[in-house]
Amino acid sequence: MIELNSKTQQDFLNREWVQRLLDAGVDMSDAKYRIVKSSSEETEHVILKDSITFAKGVDYNDIPTYTVSELLYKLHEYIYPTIDGVKYSGGLRLSKDAPFYFAYYDLHEQGKDDHLTEEFYAEFEYPIESLASLLIQCHKKDIGIARKDTGNISDK
Repeated sequence: MIELNSKTQQDFLNREWVQRLLDAGVDMSDAKYRIVKSSSEETEHVILKDSITFAKGVDYNDIPTYTVSELLYKLHEYIYPTIDGVKYSGGLRLSKDAPFYFAYYDLHEQGKDDHLTEEFYAEFEYPIESLASLLIQCHKKDIGIARKDTGNISDK
């Protein structure tokens, strides 16, 4: 078990971010890890999804969580959205400008050099938060999310 604290929240989404994903309707059934906290414990821990058997009668208040690599695999590396009738294409980009990390799709209007980055863009203190925010945006617009069942992306 790994204690979920301010240091490890850079590696695993905390309960607040997971709830944001779930509230947005993101399917997290593919998560490899879970956050657990029994009613008798003060701290939360991260465990491998099927690594322990829970004791009967104890509420562990468990919830799935993602790592940075899981979020990167969940987001497609290249998307082709149509926005306001204009076709764009662009790749997933990560950038650091201390103390912030940016995750965005560097979109170009097809056939032109114009950039559109504000459509799918997130800026937070940790890369994992920026990626989670971008995943929420993509889910809400039903684009750019790798589907676990087919490996294809949604390109609406």
